[in-house]
Amino acid sequence: MRLTNNDNIEVMYELGSPPKSVLESMELVRLPSPPHILSKLLDLCHDPDTTASELAAFISIDTSLTSKLFIAINSPAFALEEPMNDLEQAVTLIGPELVKTMALTTAIQQLFAGLIETQKQFVCNFWLDSLYCAVFARDLAIALNYEKPHDAYLAGLFHDFGQIVFDAKYHEQYHKILSENTEDEILARENSKWGISHPELGACVMEQWPSINPAIADAVRFHHEEQEQLEGCDLLCQIVAEAGQMARHWCAEGKIDTNWQSRLVTNKDLKDIYMHVKDKVTQVGKSLGISLPRARCLTHDHLSRDIEKETLRLARKIRDASLIRVINPEEIRRTAPDAPAQLLLKVSREMQLFFSISDMALLFHDPQDPEHLILHQVAHSGPASKFSLKNSKSQMIRSFLEKKELWIEPDLAEPKKSPIADRQIIRRLHHDIALSLPIMHEEQSLGTVVIGCHKTQKNRLEKLSNIITNYLENLAHSWLQARQDASLGEVQEERPEATGRNDIDKLIHEISNPLSVIGNYIDILKSNARETGESSQEIDVLKNELQRIRNIVLNFKEGEVAGEDTVFLNAELEGCIPLYVMSTSEDKEVQIIWQLDEQDAELEIGQDAFRQILLNLVKNAVEAQVKDAAIIVSSHHFVNLAGNRYAQFSISDRGHGIDAKTLENLFSPGFTTKEGAGRGLGLSVVGEIIKAWNGQIKYMPNDVGGALFEVLIPLSIKQ
Repeated sequence: MRLTNNDNIEVMYELGSPPKSVLESMELVRLPSPPHILSKLLDLCHDPDTTASELAAFISIDTSLTSKLFIAINSPAFALEEPMNDLEQAVTLIGPELVKTMALTTAIQQLFAGLIETQKQFVCNFWLDSLYCAVFARDLAIALNYEKPHDAYLAGLFHDFGQIVFDAKYHEQYHKILSENTEDEILARENSKWGISHPELGACVMEQWPSINPAIADAVRFHHEEQEQLEGCDLLCQIVAEAGQMARHWCAEGKIDTNWQSRLVTNKDLKDIYMHVKDKVTQVGKSLGISLPRARCLTHDHLSRDIEKETLRLARKIRDASLIRVINPEEIRRTAPDAPAQLLLKVSREMQLFFSISDMALLFHDPQDPEHLILHQVAHSGPASKFSLKNSKSQMIRSFLEKKELWIEPDLAEPKKSPIADRQIIRRLHHDIALSLPIMHEEQSLGTVVIGCHKTQKNRLEKLSNIITNYLENLAHSWLQARQDASLGEVQEERPEATGRNDIDKLIHEISNPLSVIGNYIDILKSNARETGESSQEIDVLKNELQRIRNIVLNFKEGEVAGEDTVFLNAELEGCIPLYVMSTSEDKEVQIIWQLDEQDAELEIGQDAFRQILLNLVKNAVEAQVKDAAIIVSSHHFVNLAGNRYAQFSISDRGHGIDAKTLENLFSPGFTTKEGAGRGLGLSVVGEIIKAWNGQIKYMPNDVGGALFEVLIPLSIKQ
């Protein structure tokens, strides 16, 4: 029997396993977390003062994130001498920055997975059940002087782990089972349909984690057993069984089940436990922004009210999280230029954390023999295998030579039809098939990454391939830069101007990484829209916006002004403003009132520059108003001012306008009425852009006391 688990889980049973464990295979599935959790986690990740201890403490309240870190830290990529189940040590060893990147990657993947309503509901309910059970189990353990209360907490947190695996893979079928049956019937239906119950499935998966005490897995396995069976067994099993009963009632009702009696602790101890658990979980709820009526406890109902709101908030935070580090160029530069084994170690760790990929190998150029590739695998020592580039029948060699991704799928019926090299790599990765992805930068190929997977995982891996390819491109760029730095002898002290230039290059690189990742996810959204027949107009605008940001970054690096595009005034206003309003309005309802000229006008301005003007003006207009706001957008296709030909547009709001003191410095760089460094720079940026394109902008109060910004942009000479 072989089971592996991560945020993406594969569970495979071979025939001959215990009779009730006949589940031939489960496809890789993502184990989701409530949007409340991911949203708060991004806040912690965004705060530079967040410590490893704080990150670990927060991750420990969520089953999915905890399992992800346990699997990662105990994988061969980290090569620990002893298994680890201490989350704070895990976060410290992995590194807070890498954990933060994992958090954002997880949030992005879950958001773009598009969970349906019943899935979101299940995830939230599962999370609360698990948290209550974990805290109840720990408090029971303390009251009973159990020597390892932390083990009780983990067993409680994972007590229904098999349920979230079932739901992630078979949601529609499993949702029906959960909604129509009692607890005993649920277990019977699980066994009938899949040959295994959720307690047994959860325990079997956890038993493959070397860091988990076997007693914890047993407590998960037996927590639904009858009381008569539990009497006299290991105390941890009894603790988790009671904690599960307490948690189920508390989650649903938010109060004590007066008809239930503990067989482990006295009524006085039980009352103290109830009070402590209520305070603990209420504090967690408050930290997530869930408001509770006085003296009430967090229940399923409280979570369900905020699911859509929290999902939208999560989407906005992902949009704003521009500091994701898909790869750290400084870390690559510290890697020896001719040490692909060290590079593989870094890649394997990040693949595990970001994409939940554990079975992979790296084929890299042999520095001594350019006609061969050397196979590097984590935790493998001794002479490495070498493969000739002349073996063009091999799919993995073709992937390198042709610089494209290829699947390696040996013919199982007639294996000798497949090249030995491909059969070797499949056997080394312990899988049926593998995906070979070249490590490319521009036209230069460094090698390939080969990822092993089960046949049922092929579709899942194909969906990730674009994102992984982008990651590998960034990797190749940093690797080549490191080699170039070494060859130029940059270990010597650099001139101040060179140091500044290098700092800019690093910044540009780190900004470009998240833009590429987000771009790939936008492509996935567009593909999904095509498949469902939905309009992709807003997605197209979003994609253009992303390209605009890329252009700004690159123009900053090169010290250039963006080139001209064909920009039509009304088309840009109608295409961009609704998206900008939606992305900046938070919880406000914002009405757009259009007063556009019937005739459009072609402008003498770059599209990137014009959209940056629009974004800043719309953002200011939205922020200036309270809930249920409105902005008025008007345009005129032709204005003659002092012999110069312009098109005119204005954006007006229903806020409180701008006071005289603020007005004096309105377009001055750095001036702001908002709190926080770097805030309020939008209007100064707008002023500079308009001036650079020979336009004009002025402010005036409107009829309702709000702000009106009127902009003149030169007409194109073609017009």
